[in-house]
Amino acid sequence: MRRHLTALAALALAGGMLFVPQSANAAAAPQSATLASPPLSPLKLTAYYPRRAWAGGTIVYTLKSKNVGEWATDIAYVGGRVPRQARKVRITGPSGSYCEADGREVGCLLDTLRPGRTATVTVKVWLRGSARGTAAAEFATASIDVPAGGIDALDIHGIDAGVDLKYVKVKTRVLR
Repeated sequence: MRRHLTALAALALAGGMLFVPQSANAAAAPQSATLASPPLSPLKLTAYYPRRAWAGGTIVYTLKSKNVGEWATDIAYVGGRVPRQARKVRITGPSGSYCEADGREVGCLLDTLRPGRTATVTVKVWLRGSARGTAAAEFATASIDVPAGGIDALDIHGIDAGVDLKYVKVKTRVLR
């Protein structure tokens, strides 16, 4: 297998590093003299979701991440935050992915994504019976390039994926 599986395992062991929302991650990031270069394989995220859902029912978000770059990704990440009205969350990804839900935070580390290819991640949210108003969620995708030296050259604590994430915000009206 390629070196990206080793990097995927190392990132999975790093814990909830990628679950940190954008504003908290940006504020806590230490100032450094070097700036991260843009990824060689940028990803585009498209979210499909219902416009309305019943209180006590479910909302299914289908997140499609497409590699719009010229190179295959080393590691692709899809994740975000589900509505606060959620009582239960389940995230599933394609085979070979590592997906996890922690409270309202969801994240999925994907296997290699070749140029022009799409990976689909599904997030199912069960709403509370007392839910009302608008169920707002936000999702993002990121491509992480592993240095040529492999996992030994990758500084896991130096990765700042939260700053460059472009969030897709979605809203579902809760009916009663």
